Amino acid sequence: MSGTNGGSTNSIDQLLGHTEGPTGTPSEEVIKRLRYSKQIVDINFTRLSGLCDDIATDGFVYYDPVEQSDTEGLRANIYADIHNYLSSIYSLVEEIHPFLNSCVDQTIDKDTFVRGSERADPTLPPFVRKVVFAWGVRNQFTHGNYRCLSIRERTESDSTYMRVYFHKTRFDPRGNGELADVGDYLWGIDENEETHPMCYFANLYTCFSDFWNDLIRWSNNA
Repeated sequence: MSGTNGGSTNSIDQLLGHTEGPTGTPSEEVIKRLRYSKQIVDINFTRLSGLCDDIATDGFVYYDPVEQSDTEGLRANIYADIHNYLSSIYSLVEEIHPFLNSCVDQTIDKDTFVRGSERADPTLPPFVRKVVFAWGVRNQFTHGNYRCLSIRERTESDSTYMRVYFHKTRFDPRGNGELADVGDYLWGIDENEETHPMCYFANLYTCFSDFWNDLIRWSNNA
């Protein structure tokens, strides 16, 4: 194994650290299942982003009394759509790493994707750098605890909107077998993404889409 990606811009080459490609022909059945799971991610992000005027800029969700009965119902919908989106990302990563593991002569597992701050590496694909925070938020959500995110009603001029906030002091996604420190989940996000988590969700999807396209190109080189 060469131990270098040779300057490759392909996300999978960057993740694996070489440009050797798959050692065998990937299973079409597995790829079919991956495509289905990817569609679920797409659908869930479309639902989440559809709540916002511009999820990538500020992520504000404007309240429309014609479409929503009250802001509490809207708040519940936002929480649900965030949870569904992050859960679908989580599930797809859980499918991707065994797929890659079956295609190369090296160990690819959850730890390849979910890296603590001691393994922070700027040469990793953007999606891998970003996904660890989503993993942590999803962990906390799964146990029925949404306290690391709050959704507050704000009024500006004649408009009412809901804004999602992230609270670092309430963020504790650690569990059995997970990363040791809360900070391990935060190294891949910037200050704006921490301040505006909806913008982070948008950036994560952009990075995921690039990663997915590279995965398909990489698997086609078998």
